[in-house]
Amino acid sequence: QACQYSVLFEFSRAMPTREPTTVFFCRHGETDWNLGKRFQGHIDIPLNEAGGRQAQQIADTLKQHQIVAVWSSPLTRARNTAAAIAASSNAVLCVDNRLLERELGVMQGCTAYEVRGKHPKAWAAWKTQTPFPKDAGVEPDSAVIYRVESALFELAAKYPGKSVAIVGHGAALRSVLLRAVGTASISVLSVGPGRAWRVVQVGYEAHLRGLRGMGFFKDSDSNEWGEDMAATTVLLCRHGETDWNLDRRFQGMVDMPLNSLGRKQAVMIAQSLENKSLSAVWTSPLQRARETGGIISDKIGIELQVEDRLRERNLGVMQGRNPTQLREEFPSIIDAWIAQIELPPEAQAEPASEVVERIESALFDLAAAYPGKTVALILHGASIRCLLKRAVGNARITTPKNVSMTTMVVGPGRKWRLVQVADVSHMPKPTKEELLHRLKITSGSAKL
Repeated sequence: QACQYSVLFEFSRAMPTREPTTVFFCRHGETDWNLGKRFQGHIDIPLNEAGGRQAQQIADTLKQHQIVAVWSSPLTRARNTAAAIAASSNAVLCVDNRLLERELGVMQGCTAYEVRGKHPKAWAAWKTQTPFPKDAGVEPDSAVIYRVESALFELAAKYPGKSVAIVGHGAALRSVLLRAVGTASISVLSVGPGRAWRVVQVGYEAHLRGLRGMGFFKDSDSNEWGEDMAATTVLLCRHGETDWNLDRRFQGMVDMPLNSLGRKQAVMIAQSLENKSLSAVWTSPLQRARETGGIISDKIGIELQVEDRLRERNLGVMQGRNPTQLREEFPSIIDAWIAQIELPPEAQAEPASEVVERIESALFDLAAAYPGKTVALILHGASIRCLLKRAVGNARITTPKNVSMTTMVVGPGRKWRLVQVADVSHMPKPTKEELLHRLKITSGSAKL
């Protein structure tokens, strides 16, 4: 199954007159040093027999995508993989030094075990993806990213709207994607217009057959390579209250701000998160979530990251209406909402499966970037509801309250589980006056 991911980086200076280019970024096939978990770097190791078969499997898979050009690192293991792709797709093959493997200095030629023993500082930097000591002789991440992106943007400018293939290396891809991918895997990037790119798929391996395709010898997932495979704790926080929450009107993608109570609620959840040792705070781009996330990030002292994949579900014709209005105008839609089944086509709403897919991609990106850490996501009720339904199947759920906190454990790999759902223990109980006020507003509305 393909892994769905979106990139952590976006660059400006877009050129809207050009269509994006689809780049199939392939890691070369297996070598004996891959199999022995020995760092290769610039050392020119050829494919082994299995690697040759893997190269052809990549080529067979990409043939259907009308590849117009294949660019490759100059190292033999990449060039031989690229030659198979180019021959199968009848595409032009270009060797480009910008796609060279990362210079790994003292690590080159050593097994992971040897690096751990001989060069502990270099090993620690590799494991945590932090800068290497100068005496390690390792090419900086920034230099790798700069040259690889340079090739990507040139490809996109040369082949706008087309599909192209790149064959590169594991350590260089690790610098660019902030995570490891296996030998002979395929990652799909959308590049352009201009100096912008995002990841569509990462580490696709369904084309591989034999033991490698069955999950054996997966060098990207081994702790022996220094990949931190610890799970990540993710706190899903719903934004604070808005006036439309109070009026029980569906918001969806309508960009409503927090009301005065919502801002107070955001302060309360920020206080509860102070002792969670957060490493990151990501938020939906909608104002009610960004305001909540901003209060949290200011309190904790962590920069707020805005992530479009965390946006609220587009609720179509439900947006701006309360349950009573929907009962009068669209009874089949409110019936489906209450029954917690797929909304009918006339709702014009984003399918729940697509909501889950984009949020999961953000979750898996976070888990790859912050293994073993705790992070917070600020998002929305309908989106969280879709994710919870994915976890419980046919069982009924309750839409989480404003500034509730749902705890998940994500990873290692593409998996997650719920630990606690919609916790509001950090919130004071509403006063009698507040309860009466809400009862007056919501009287006569259908139950959500």
